[in-house]
Order: sequence, then C-alpha cells, then structure tokens
Amino acid sequence: MRKLVLITAVVALLSSCAVIRPGEVGLKVKYGKIQPGILTPGLHGRGIISTKIERFDTRVIEYSNKVGFHSSEGIEVTSEITLLYHLIPDSAQSIYQKFDGYYQSSLIINNLITAVRQEGLNHPAVELITKRNEVEQSVKDKLAETIGKYGFSIDLVLIKDIDLPSAITQTIQAKLNAEQVSKKTEIDLEIQRKNLDYQIEKEKKEAELDVAKKRIALDFVIEKQEREAERLLIEAESVKKSNDILNASLTDKVIEYKALEITRDLVRSPNSKIIVTDGKSPVIVNDQSR
Repeated sequence: MRKLVLITAVVALLSSCAVIRPGEVGLKVKYGKIQPGILTPGLHGRGIISTKIERFDTRVIEYSNKVGFHSSEGIEVTSEITLLYHLIPDSAQSIYQKFDGYYQSSLIINNLITAVRQEGLNHPAVELITKRNEVEQSVKDKLAETIGKYGFSIDLVLIKDIDLPSAITQTIQAKLNAEQVSKKTEIDLEIQRKNLDYQIEKEKKEAELDVAKKRIALDFVIEKQEREAERLLIEAESVKKSNDILNASLTDKVIEYKALEITRDLVRSPNSKIIVTDGKSPVIVNDQSR
C-alpha cells in the first residue's frame, strides 16, 4: 500500500512538471488564459489539471516549395523558393494570441507567395537570373515588413531552379555570354592600360635617371675645368710674383755691376776688341782675330 502511494505521488509530481527543451520557449495557459512570463529551457512546475504548457520552436525553420508567378512581360515562371526564418522568443505570447500557435500556413506561406509574385512583376524574365540576388533581397525585405512585425526574423530567401521557356533561356544565356565577353574585354583593356602606364612610368624614370647621370657627369667636367682654371690662375699668379720679385731685385746698381763684369771678361780676352760705349756701360763688342 505504501509503495502504491509512493508511485502515485511520483506520477503526480511528474505530471505537475513540464520540460522546455533547448531551442524552445513555453507559455503557461491556465483555464484558457496565458500566464505572465516566458518559459525558457528547463524544468517548470504546472498544475496537474488546470494548466497546460504551449511550446514554441525558436530554432531556424526551413520552408521550401515551388511557386508559380509572372515576370513583368507576363511570362509564366516556376521556381523553388526556400525561406529560412525563426520566431523571436519574446514574441511567443503575442503570436499565440493572434494565431493560436498555427502560424506557418496562415502567416508565413501566404506572405511568402504574395511577396514572390509581387516582386516577379517588377522584373523582366532575364533579370530573374541575372539579378537573382537583388530579387531575393527584395523578397526578404518585403517579408521583414509583413511578417517581422509579428515577431519573426527572416534569415534567408533563396530562389532556385527557375523554370523559363526555352526561348527565354537561350536569350538569357546569350546575354550572359555577351556580358562575360564584355567583362573579359574590359579586364583585358584595363590590364593593357596598366601595362602601358607602367611602361610609360618606367621610361620616364629611366629618362630622369639618364638626365641625372648626364648632369652629374657635366657637373664633374665643369668642376674639373674650374679646378684646372684655378690651378692655372694660381700658377700664373705665382710666376707673376716671381717675376715681380726678380724685377724688383734688378736695380740700376746691379745692372751696372753686371755690365762691368761683362766688360772685364771682354778685356781679359786675348782677342782684339773694339768696345763701343756710351760712356756709362758697354753695349756692343766687336771681336777681330789677329
């Protein structure tokens, strides 16, 4: 009997508790009324009969499906649309009150289809492929406005496997090929321009270097000539000073003395001499041999 009572007590205790798993939040609903507060992951107590726990998944949810829509030209398009979204935990109470927890079909899917069809009408069929990223971002922005206000975060919108008429597909492929060729040509021209700029800059640097070398060589020659001119000037000044000193030393007495020495040497000569003089110093000597 005691064992039965113990088992009954354990069952009752477990029945009065609820576990909120990671990636979930919960609400306590008692007699149809939402109790204050958001239940976070963990163990929570509740009444055995009067209270129930409503759980909400806060992890990222993926929804994918094929959607048919029209382009701006009226071309019928079919594409697989993938949406990633998640519920913001603090908005669980508001979502429960408005949608009773069943929000995916009534809110998410309907708004996704509407956003895709509206955006499709804004683009030619070609742009659905060539500007796919822009289209995806526009759809995401529309959903953020229509769904985000209820407490959902839009993580990603993907438009995949776009099914178009073969003629349109060929046109798009031709345009893509033309754009690739144009882009390649543009890149090649840019490379050529950069190579030309590099060559011009290189030749300019080489010319500047050559001019600098010639300037250095010319400066060296000029400096050498200036040094030679200075040397010659110094030498000339030295010779001039020597001559000035010599001329200054040749006084009249010295000249007269030298003249007498010459006359004396002539007189001592054994040859006959005729000495012509002005009476002051001998000038001409005419020798006649006997």
